[in-house]
Amino acid sequence: MIAKTMFVLGVCALSAAAQSNFAPRCNNTTLRGSYAFTAKGFTVAGSPVPAPLQGPFASLGTAVYDGRGGVVLTASATFNGLTQALPPVKGTYTVRPDCTFVSTLENGATFYASIVDGARELLVIQTTPGVIAAGAALLQNAPRRNDDDDFFERGRPNSCRIGLTRGVYGFISEGFAGPPTVPPPAAGALAGVGTVAFDTNGRFRLTAVRSANGIIDPQPLNLTGVYTFTQDCNFNMTFDVVGFHFNGTVAASGDRVSFLETDPGTTFVVQAKKM
Repeated sequence: MIAKTMFVLGVCALSAAAQSNFAPRCNNTTLRGSYAFTAKGFTVAGSPVPAPLQGPFASLGTAVYDGRGGVVLTASATFNGLTQALPPVKGTYTVRPDCTFVSTLENGATFYASIVDGARELLVIQTTPGVIAAGAALLQNAPRRNDDDDFFERGRPNSCRIGLTRGVYGFISEGFAGPPTVPPPAAGALAGVGTVAFDTNGRFRLTAVRSANGIIDPQPLNLTGVYTFTQDCNFNMTFDVVGFHFNGTVAASGDRVSFLETDPGTTFVVQAKKM
């Protein structure tokens, strides 16, 4: 009888330990640092977006979480082919013990998200009515001190700029491109794969094969251009000759980069990873 009791107690203890080991433990302090995000989807009737701008949607930017329930989001967004630079907006967030969190911005936008990979990545859906959009955010650089009260005001470290020029990135891209940037018959769905490298003199070189509305490039395209950092880990790109324009943001200290095309008539996102 004693042996059976000890066995049962042992099993219960092991079960409790197993549950404890596998149970996430998160709170507001789990979420601290600057994250680079991209999101794609659609806006429809009932959203806060005016009717002429409803349709395909994409955004790129940064979200800075202070570890105390405060967040500041800065973004560029494309609404039905029109890109706008949105002003920084503050908000709040609440992290739950299961490592999900909810966030509300002062402009009324709301989000639900999961914290994964040791808080190095966030998987996010926007929960604002009339918006169907989801994306991911990657940690750029965490703050160095826990008592950094002016974290929102200070620039992030230079590791993003240094990391961008060390190595070559492979990328994949998808979205839509139409007039006036891309005329028929190539106007429509657009996808591409290729490589891009950035030098220390503000120039880049890109090679890609695209499918533009089902029309495949017969040979890889070789394109060049210039880039300029605007602030922190964010930069702008302008292509030579073809004149395309993109906003970019660096994550994971230079290992990952995301891009959003800002030309009229486009809703196009690029994800790049160091090779």
